[in-house]
Amino acid sequence: MAGMFGYLDVVDENNQVIGKETRAKIHRNGLWHRGVHVLIFNSKGYLILQNRSSAKNKFPNRYDCSVSEHLEEGETYEAAAIRGLREELKITDAGLKRLLRFKMNYGPNDNMISELYVSHYDGPTQIDKRETQSLETFSLNEIKEMLAKDEDKFAPWTKEILKWYLKLPSIVEIFPFN
Repeated sequence: MAGMFGYLDVVDENNQVIGKETRAKIHRNGLWHRGVHVLIFNSKGYLILQNRSSAKNKFPNRYDCSVSEHLEEGETYEAAAIRGLREELKITDAGLKRLLRFKMNYGPNDNMISELYVSHYDGPTQIDKRETQSLETFSLNEIKEMLAKDEDKFAPWTKEILKWYLKLPSIVEIFPFN
């Protein structure tokens, strides 16, 4: 639950920190901020997705990336990914590979510059029931079929990230690493 009580960095459209603010104020005012996502694959090549809790105020009961986090004030993308793995799934030993940095509007007043990481992991996990109903695994073909049949099964950012990953048309705007 990053930034729930603390501050997040506010960035400009070039990803330069220009201030700090609460998550609520950032979302209320449509300020640019940073996020991170991790796609975890098991040794069989299946993607692990979170099924968001029905108690979530945004996009309950929809599939989300294996991990999704806001960056806290002063935090690096990789540190946020590692924190997210630990907090959301109790994973402490998954290697991360950075795939891309991108810019996207995640919904009304939700403008983010995010990084996407991939990880391969087969060990135990433990979910936070306030955040996640369950973890489910899917083949990439199953994901393609789900996207074709009912995109609304996914949180909007997850839908676009998965489309990008599968080389389908996506609104993900690739942003250079600096």
